[in-house]
Amino acid sequence: MLTDQERAHLEEHIAHYPEKRAGAIYCLYFMQDKYGYITKPSLNLVSELTDLSTTQLDELITFYTLLRRRPVGRNVMRVCDSISCHTRGAKKVLEAAENATGKALGEIVNDGSITVLPSICLGLCDRAPAALINDDRVEGELTPERMRMILTELAEEEIKLSEKPDYQNIISMLTPQDAPAKPNEEVM
Repeated sequence: MLTDQERAHLEEHIAHYPEKRAGAIYCLYFMQDKYGYITKPSLNLVSELTDLSTTQLDELITFYTLLRRRPVGRNVMRVCDSISCHTRGAKKVLEAAENATGKALGEIVNDGSITVLPSICLGLCDRAPAALINDDRVEGELTPERMRMILTELAEEEIKLSEKPDYQNIISMLTPQDAPAKPNEEVM
């Protein structure tokens, strides 16, 4: 699971605190960065390192919305649904995301490229409704149309990054179920 060097790194980090449990959040993020989400074996190891029970760690994960216990897509879009965003249309934006991807919030689209998650306050109230994509891209003043555009952009980026893209899968992912998928025509 962890290399000896990685385990030593976590133990060294924990040693900086007066109590082992103070290093739990760092350890959880470390595991998430390594595996994409916090696996059961990861949780057990962090429990062992920090002297916190797996139940206590699950409580931390539930509280900190940036920590995940389930796999997510290669792109993660967190859409704020707190009061400022909610009053400015976050519910319709989240519904547009579900309609565009054909998946419920928190689920991974069929090609594994995107997961849309509702999120408690992102601190972007001045841009409500707002989203954080891959923890480094902020999108604000979202509308259902803008949400669809952003999801389309993410799908197009996936096509560019893929060695053998499944264009039909990506195109159909972003096409409403009642409309047939139309492949892009190449201009000669």
